[in-house]
Amino acid sequence: MLLRLSVQNFAVLENVELDFSRGMTVFTGESGAGKSKIIEAVSYLEGRRASADDIRYGSSGAVIEGVFDFPESDKLSSMLKSLGIEEDELYIVRREVMASSKSLIKINNQMVTLNNLKQIMALVLSIHSQSSQTEVLQKSEQIEYLDRYIGLGKENIFTDYRKHYEAYQQVKERIEELEYKDRNRLTQLELLKMQHAELSALELKEDEEEELENELEFLSNYENIHGALSQIKSLLVSEYPPQGMLYDINQSLDTVTKFDESYTSYKDTLMDAYYLLTELNSHVTNDLSSIDYDAERLNSIQSRLNQFNQMKRKFTKTYPGLLEFQQELQEDIDDLENISQSFTRLEEEQKELYLKMEQSAQKLHKYRAERKHFLESKLRRELNELEMPNVQFEISLKESHFNPLGFTDVEFLIATNKGEPLKPLNKIASGGEVSRVSLALRTIFSEFDSDSLIIFDEIDTGVSGQVAARMVEKMKLLSKQRQVLAISHLPQAAATADHLLHVEKNTDGERTHSTAGYLKYEDKIEEIARMISGSKITEAARLNAAELLKSSED
Repeated sequence: MLLRLSVQNFAVLENVELDFSRGMTVFTGESGAGKSKIIEAVSYLEGRRASADDIRYGSSGAVIEGVFDFPESDKLSSMLKSLGIEEDELYIVRREVMASSKSLIKINNQMVTLNNLKQIMALVLSIHSQSSQTEVLQKSEQIEYLDRYIGLGKENIFTDYRKHYEAYQQVKERIEELEYKDRNRLTQLELLKMQHAELSALELKEDEEEELENELEFLSNYENIHGALSQIKSLLVSEYPPQGMLYDINQSLDTVTKFDESYTSYKDTLMDAYYLLTELNSHVTNDLSSIDYDAERLNSIQSRLNQFNQMKRKFTKTYPGLLEFQQELQEDIDDLENISQSFTRLEEEQKELYLKMEQSAQKLHKYRAERKHFLESKLRRELNELEMPNVQFEISLKESHFNPLGFTDVEFLIATNKGEPLKPLNKIASGGEVSRVSLALRTIFSEFDSDSLIIFDEIDTGVSGQVAARMVEKMKLLSKQRQVLAISHLPQAAATADHLLHVEKNTDGERTHSTAGYLKYEDKIEEIARMISGSKITEAARLNAAELLKSSED
């Protein structure tokens, strides 16, 4: 739910601050007053890509900030937690758009990416406009609608299919790689063998680079290490060494502890330290007698590491990457030298995976076929309520090419008038009919979505009369469960709204800016009357407006 919106230097919105409430808020005002700009500002908070064209002329940047009460959602909570955003009662989403078209995005002062913002806000709000309604005409979207309604994505048969499909694609890609290599087999084989020989000649060993670098560091600091060990040795064998001092103190404590037992614990600690220093003396003595500066070994290590670095640069790999690359080269050489056997093996594997993928796809197709009538009947009921009493609607399922969703080709077919044959939705429906289908789907899927805010941007354009009244009823019904913001030119929508927000354009000096404010009852009558009769408001229009308001209250 959107509680507050603040917009600065965004096109005609120089400095606008709006509070929003639950229920249905309808934006009214003359064309070009700035209603759509307010929705565009919200779309920036939803994840719209920034454009410098939206920055108010003469300004260095625009700032859009929204205060939201996020819906309860485990997925949303998990997403916020992964980004380091602590759970809170309210969330402030802020975008600062710069002249470079780049933008700074924050949620509760935590920087997020544009992709993060899109993922989060997709669970918070949805915007439906005339342009977005065309989604329902696209077949790729239609299968998504069907699968969501019948819950296919949660079924094991869908998981199994995706597993078989991805495995099949991997084997297919491997075969294609081999086919390419086979066409250039001799050249490829010669190159691979040469690269493998280069790496094999080095006789690379796991962790060798790290071990050599440690040894190199030791030899490079030999003088410092030897000096420090010699200093330790001289102190431990001095005329009065620290271990001797500890031994004498311990002897004295023997006398004291006979009369005061509180000193007993010190005796144990002192003896531990005595033995530790004795052990250290032995260790240092052994090292001083065994370590020696070996210039030849130092040069050998440097030469060996240089060889590693040359190979790393040549193949753009890390040291562990070189070891893996050497193994991959050997596998490729084996494949090419035995390419016919490799083809046979992979083709057999591909056949097995194809059968599994096909069987899984058939299960998906059957699942859709057995359950599609649930969405068909539900959508027909919704369209009947939107003044399409003779509508016929069917979901056509055909077997087609394999893809990540199976091999089912889904297409929505509709006949809007009695006696007409069913045809694809994108070939028969008018703009008003598409609006109704889109609104019907939005109503149906409201129970599936977690978003707490729905925005309708002039989706009722091109409809009137009883159809308009029904569409308004649907929007009002949605507002019982979710916050609804709508730009509408329908007087029925304005009369039914819980809140009527009037947007108007003003000229101050040489600059134009938009303002917005909520209308009181008398102002509502005037605005609805204007929507009914146009710029010249008649008394009959006022009476009609008052009647609409009264009937909506009833």
